[in-house]
Amino acid sequence: MITNSAIYQLIEKDDFYHCSQSLYSALDWSRIGAEILLRSKLGETDLIFSQAKLVNKLYELETKSIFKVLQTYHSEENTLKDLLFINIFPSTILHHEFPAFIKKMSTDFPAKRQNIVFEIVNTDYIEDISSLKGRINLLKELGYLIAIDDVGKGWSTLDLIIELEPHYIKLDRFFSRNLSNSKQKQQMIRSLINYAHNSDIKVVLVGIEQETDLSIAKYLGVDICQGFLLDKPKPISQSV
Repeated sequence: MITNSAIYQLIEKDDFYHCSQSLYSALDWSRIGAEILLRSKLGETDLIFSQAKLVNKLYELETKSIFKVLQTYHSEENTLKDLLFINIFPSTILHHEFPAFIKKMSTDFPAKRQNIVFEIVNTDYIEDISSLKGRINLLKELGYLIAIDDVGKGWSTLDLIIELEPHYIKLDRFFSRNLSNSKQKQQMIRSLINYAHNSDIKVVLVGIEQETDLSIAKYLGVDICQGFLLDKPKPISQSV
């Protein structure tokens, strides 16, 4: 169990770090970027975020995390060359202080905003999609890219795909498990790819662990692949 006090200390002392997991083009298997993952000695990341949300500290944790990532890749040692997928909760984007925060980040770290992909975590039911769309448009105007995470899991993401017009959609790992033996999953992925490509959206399949599933993903037309088969998360200092 993660206590409230532990969450407060984690945020106050920036007692967390980041790992990255590479993403690869299914066209030629070149590395096109990486997803950034928050880690801490407190335990599982999902539990940390859940507890931070319970004590109304999720916004503070996420914005500190984003700042730390951008600061890292703004340094000369870790120059950003590829796409950088950064997870973010809808509640953070909708927070009343977020526009000022992201504009300041854009001023403080102006280089290569077009390489930053804000990956919307699909765990919360979103009542006001119109307001979220407005904030997403702000991010696009500032030059950032948008992805929708966990497509096919939790609350419906089809409305988000249509309303938010992301640059990327990331299919939930449910689709990659035993993909080579599931005609139903293959058919669903084909349908999603057909819509996405007609809307100029690239499709990412995550959680790939078997070579047969990787082969089918490429055959179906998935644009980008991610998973333990290709690369495991490692501290940023070891991956740049």
